[in-house]
Amino acid sequence: MNTLNYYKKEGNQYTFKNQPVFVFIVAFFFLAVTILFYRIDLKWLSYVTIAVAVLIVINFFTKKFIIDMDRQTITGKHTVFSPAKTYHLKDFTNFEVVATKYMGFITINVILSIHFQVDGKDKKLALGQAVSHKGIQKMINETEDIMNSNNLNDGRNRPV
Repeated sequence: MNTLNYYKKEGNQYTFKNQPVFVFIVAFFFLAVTILFYRIDLKWLSYVTIAVAVLIVINFFTKKFIIDMDRQTITGKHTVFSPAKTYHLKDFTNFEVVATKYMGFITINVILSIHFQVDGKDKKLALGQAVSHKGIQKMINETEDIMNSNNLNDGRNRPV
């Protein structure tokens, strides 16, 4: 593991760097729609879209994903409305990649989640998102390197 592109290291704690470009593009889009609605006298709808844009920006500052190698835990908080959840690294099962496609073939959004098996129940935390599979693959590789989960002798039985 040479340099970290998606995480900030503080001792043995790795904090995922939020992606400001994507978030602010989406917020800017909502602000543009707000102006459009305001100009065509749909003021109530413009208030709704400005509220959505503000929630997107607030969510950016409250979102967190931390891998603590000293405690062997992963803590994540995806939205402003959900509490932070902490899972043990030994409960990690796999990653999930979900791609949203436009017109069936143009990828417009790819979301990466990390799954845990806790007390027989599947739990997941959203890790990040990107516009392409290539960016998500880099996130997966860096996260696996930090967690040492790509070691064949780690004793975990995970499907490929």
